[in-house]
Amino acid sequence: MAKREWWPRAGGFFMEVEGDRRVVLCGCRGICAYTEECVSLRTPFGVVSVYGQGLEMGCMTVEGATVTGRVQRIEFGEEM
Repeated sequence: MAKREWWPRAGGFFMEVEGDRRVVLCGCRGICAYTEECVSLRTPFGVVSVYGQGLEMGCMTVEGATVTGRVQRIEFGEEM
């Protein structure tokens, strides 16, 4: 699977995308929305929303969150 990393350690946050099946976000501050089609997480830079099909949060810890499923797009926005 292709791996890609954004914002390495910027403000304690980074995101790694593994193909279209897994997104790891470290440095999250909470959950804004959680459905099978959208998982939105609060970060130091605003809200990161992962859209797709059959999305699940594998785990959410102080260190970060893991979203799995069929990822179709990722959007960055302001606080909800």
